[in-house]
Order: sequence, then C-alpha cells, then structure tokens
Amino acid sequence: MEELYTVLKEIGIEAGKKVKRELSGPLGAIKLPLYNLLAPMILNFQTERESYHFISQKGGSVSLRRGLHKSPDVNVSGEHAELLYLLQNLDKRRFEIDERRRRIKVIPRSLKGRQAVMKLRELFL
Repeated sequence: MEELYTVLKEIGIEAGKKVKRELSGPLGAIKLPLYNLLAPMILNFQTERESYHFISQKGGSVSLRRGLHKSPDVNVSGEHAELLYLLQNLDKRRFEIDERRRRIKVIPRSLKGRQAVMKLRELFL
C-alpha cells in the first residue's frame, strides 16, 4: 500500500541529484550559500492513506521520512489517486485544475515554504 512512498522516494532521489548538479556547476559557489540559507526545508505530503515528509538539508541531500513533520514549510495534500497521478505524470494542466477545484492543496507555512512551492510548481512546467 506504500504507493505514494515509492513515487516520493524516486522524486527525492532525482531532486537530490539535481540539487547536487546545480551546486557543483559553474554557479555552484553562488547558489550554495542561498541553498544553505533555506535549508533545512520540510515538505509534508498527505493523502487519506499515506503521509510522509521530505527534508531538504544543507549541501543538497534530500531525505524522505514516514509521517508528517510537526513544523513543515509546506503542506501538500489531496486525494490519494489524484496526488499519485500528478506526481507520476507531472501534468501541469490537471494540477492547475485540481488546485482550483481543491482536489489538491499546496499550502506554504513559512517564507521558505513559499520558495519550496515555487520549486514544486516548476515540476509541472
């Protein structure tokens, strides 16, 4: 039943690789202090069946843990099947429709959370 966990784990691995590439690239010396200023960043993901949270650490590592964090920067919630579909397919149009219809909710809880929401939305571009 840990379908969401499997999808989030893959996203976390890819996000970690992407961040490490960015930080080791030609502009890495400029991006690293900004990234470290925002870290740790915590994103909760919740459906009626499963709940997990990402922690994005200084230096670019990303970890996925079971359960919800008490002090997240962002809460992402929605119907299990719909959130799974969106995370697997990165369907921008459907994401926007689902958000308007409140089938999914993306709620920033901090200034860092607003930054995280911008990054999350980039997944759907």
